[in-house]
Amino acid sequence: MGNQITLSDVTFSDTSLPVLRDDPLLSSGSLILVDAGHSKGRLLNVPSNGALINNIAGSIAAEIVGSASISPDIATGFTSNAMIAELTAKGGLHVIKSKLNDINNTRFTLRIPAAIKAYLLANKSHSFYFSIWQQVTRKFDAADMPLAVLAESAYTNDFLINIQVNGNPGGASTNLLGKASSLDPTAMTGPAKHQLAISKATGALANMAYTDLFVFGGCPSAGVMNSALHKGGSQIMYRVYLEDLTVSGRTYADVKTLDDGLFLAAFAPGGKFYGDAYSDPVVTLA
Repeated sequence: MGNQITLSDVTFSDTSLPVLRDDPLLSSGSLILVDAGHSKGRLLNVPSNGALINNIAGSIAAEIVGSASISPDIATGFTSNAMIAELTAKGGLHVIKSKLNDINNTRFTLRIPAAIKAYLLANKSHSFYFSIWQQVTRKFDAADMPLAVLAESAYTNDFLINIQVNGNPGGASTNLLGKASSLDPTAMTGPAKHQLAISKATGALANMAYTDLFVFGGCPSAGVMNSALHKGGSQIMYRVYLEDLTVSGRTYADVKTLDDGLFLAAFAPGGKFYGDAYSDPVVTLA
């Protein structure tokens, strides 16, 4: 592993010099990067309701949105026999959801901070790139449950990001720049990557009732969608990334190519998430 040396009180006038950032995917438009395998992103324990999760893109995001409060947080609502959360051997956040004892609004999600929410609403005409790395450890019984939702209460009409667990848009997106998914969690388990880019928000999006960057088990933190009852799967969250492409000047293809390479390296033999160990959801919760 290389070393990074920070020089204080030094200014470089040559703007063509490469910028050394905390992750190869980061750019001048990066808003959120959560990575369980990053030295600045590892969880020490299972986060509780309201716990802040370190944003590796934090210094960039703070300049973009004009606020130091740029860490996403965890929102939970469940009983112990409905969900169990643990850290995997490689540091991923594994949430096991019961298909028998879950009740309406059983949820565990990663939410955007208020400052970034306000920025997104103020700049909903911008283009954005979003990606999730996860591992599905127990299959879902329906494909149309949410995986990430940044949307108004009428979530299929007014949204910035609306991704179902199979990677497809959760509404009639009118501004899609590109999307890709490597796994359908209703068909199989295993590592999965979902990527999406949009040119602007779909619909009016005057507010954001749903603020979930990662939804475990199919029910978002707003708690009004219960189509996941007894159908939700179990997942490990490894990495979540959000970039303002209008600010960075990059394209969907630019970022996707980098993202693809990092994903392959992370899950290949010797990679930071390769051969992860975790509890068997079938044995742990019915």
